[in-house]
Amino acid sequence: MELEEAATERGSSGGDADRLSALPDSLLHTVMSFLKARQVVQTCVLSARWRHLWRSVPCLDVDHDEFRNSVASAPSNHPAATYDFSDSDVDSYEDSEDENDDSDDNRQREWENFEDFAESLMHRFNVAQLDSLRLHVSRARAPSFADRQAGGWLRRAMKYCTPDPPREGLSSSSWRLKRLYLCNVALEDHFAEHVGSVCHSLEDLELEDCTCGIRSITSRSLKNLVLKNCRWRHLSEITSPTLKSLVISGGSNTNECVLIIVAPAIAHLSLDVSLRFARRVSINQNPSLPSF
Repeated sequence: MELEEAATERGSSGGDADRLSALPDSLLHTVMSFLKARQVVQTCVLSARWRHLWRSVPCLDVDHDEFRNSVASAPSNHPAATYDFSDSDVDSYEDSEDENDDSDDNRQREWENFEDFAESLMHRFNVAQLDSLRLHVSRARAPSFADRQAGGWLRRAMKYCTPDPPREGLSSSSWRLKRLYLCNVALEDHFAEHVGSVCHSLEDLELEDCTCGIRSITSRSLKNLVLKNCRWRHLSEITSPTLKSLVISGGSNTNECVLIIVAPAIAHLSLDVSLRFARRVSINQNPSLPSF
């Protein structure tokens, strides 16, 4: 495995200068922020310098697609086994080009690998102190209950996280999170309430292919909101004094509701939805007045 070989070479070379590891944590975290979550965790086997560095990376990209065509095959003495995750969590998976990679058995193994990794990772990471979180679950390749399970990971991460220390203009319960992308995650009203009450730095929120029991989205910090192909039960309100861009594309809602959008600073609005998405849409006006 490449990571194993790199770690072995560093351990045997002794006096060789490791210029990358000599960089400060802030620069290494910037580099790691461009990696997917599994690759980030795998850096723990490089050397003692990297052992816990992944724990404080500011951007986390948990992607189901990273486990496509992968088979857990690391040996029991794999270096990662000595660290915080179990073998199934941080083992380097060898990509296989199996012609039958879309078979039910392979998809089941793929989901189990991803499930083991994501559950442990979301439990250990302090979501409140991330700058950016991306959680992508492939609806086409995941089991039917995957969105509810992913929603559970997020709910537990939100419940047990430790908020940032107080900063100027923010309370001690505020999250640092600025960007949040969720795909195929089941979300309920408590998620929207959490966004409005503690995510005071959140600027970009994108929900794609999510199942949402959310009635209203309110925020005093959002600048960009994208709702793409989501299945809403009764979305009836979007309110944000800072919102500049709103995109609602596809998806379903109940045609019995009036969708009220209060965003006085909005500069870009795109509503690409069916006529059955809502009985009426009211934008920056009293809902009793005529609207389109």
